[in-house]
Amino acid sequence: MDELELTQALRESEELHRVTLLSMSDAVFITTDTGAFTFVCPNVDVIFGYGEDEVRRMERISRLLGSGLIDLADLASAGEIRNIEHEIVTKDGRRRVLLVHVKRVSIRHGTILYVCRDITDRKEADYTHRRNEERLNLALEAAKAATWEWDIESGEMSWSPDTHRMFGDATSGGSPSLESFLNCVHPLDRESVSGTVRAAIAGATSYETEFRVSGENQPVRWILGKGKAFRNGKPLRMLGVFVDVSERHRVEQERRDLGGRLINAHEEERRRLSRELHDGVGQQLAQLSVELQLLQDEATAPATREQVRNLKEHVDEVGSELHRLSHELHPAWLEQRGLAASLRRICGELSAAGGMAVHPEIDEIPVALTNEVALAIYRIAQEALHNIVKHSGAANATVRLAADGDAITLDVIDDGRGFDPLAEGAMSGMGLISMRERVSHVDGQMTLTSKPAGGTRIQVRVPPPAGH
Repeated sequence: MDELELTQALRESEELHRVTLLSMSDAVFITTDTGAFTFVCPNVDVIFGYGEDEVRRMERISRLLGSGLIDLADLASAGEIRNIEHEIVTKDGRRRVLLVHVKRVSIRHGTILYVCRDITDRKEADYTHRRNEERLNLALEAAKAATWEWDIESGEMSWSPDTHRMFGDATSGGSPSLESFLNCVHPLDRESVSGTVRAAIAGATSYETEFRVSGENQPVRWILGKGKAFRNGKPLRMLGVFVDVSERHRVEQERRDLGGRLINAHEEERRRLSRELHDGVGQQLAQLSVELQLLQDEATAPATREQVRNLKEHVDEVGSELHRLSHELHPAWLEQRGLAASLRRICGELSAAGGMAVHPEIDEIPVALTNEVALAIYRIAQEALHNIVKHSGAANATVRLAADGDAITLDVIDDGRGFDPLAEGAMSGMGLISMRERVSHVDGQMTLTSKPAGGTRIQVRVPPPAGH
């Protein structure tokens, strides 16, 4: 093949590649490690709305896709990163979801290949499918559930026979109404249920809530309520179903009880090990330190005295580390000084260790906490701070402890790298599982909020002791 024929073949090959790219819905880019474009596919406007020349004038891919899409070190290690879901804003302001595939290459003077596929329609279809599945589940549940309908304007309400069976004596006699329904609800849940129903009416939205019902001749039962309000300029009607979930709550309570017994057994074993370390090995090390001091005092040769002094220093360091481990296994301060003082102490110890400043904002708790509640809050703070040191890279952390009429509240906040709580496996670490178990054991609630580069906050709310 002569030079003319070779040139013609190359032109035809390039034209074929161009036609192929134009027929694809994917957008393809090649960049250097710094993100500078070396290739932009001609059909880029299909997804982004920008023409090829407009994209090239952006100069770097971060201006098109945003920063933080990939970590170059991860890419160098893996060679390629597939199936990155990433949201972008098009030229006309629309938000689109892309599936991005990134690969190490050596093409067109570039080193990184990006292939972007618009999956917005698929995501919306998945969402619609999930919603339809939820509606189907609601319908299937309704086949074994109590149902009700409420004409909001007239106030008339109709209940299925199963509602009377489910709610018992409280629904016998009189016409069904919102008031008679709320009278069936346990007094401790009545305000919450009323607020949920009224909010659904105001916003014409669906609602879901769980509450207890009780009657004179029946035990307390747990009910799951689901419904939807409809409006046409004003509230019209509301439909709903009730499902008895008492058995599920019984099983969950048994699980919590078992978790509580395991936690107590674990703490008892930690207490035993702490005592053995402190009273056994700790006392022996203390005695050895005293004997080494006497030996150092009696030694005549300078070299011997120096050796013994070094040995004693090492023994003292081991003793200090042993004391720290003993304290971590069983915080005696918690029993002796209380929760607030113990939290201040671990904040001070972490700050003194260097690497991160821990700021205590700790109020004295005006009510007497049970040992279980105090230990649960202490262990959660301890685990949260341990996670911050190990994973977050934070420079600062704050531990807050406060009490109001509704709850004892613990907040542990850091300014570290954060993470995406919705990412697969992000919430399944043993530390978080342990914290949830401890919160559940004392009937509390835990919430975690975090975002990449935005730090993390763990909040625990525990009900005050009975009678307060």
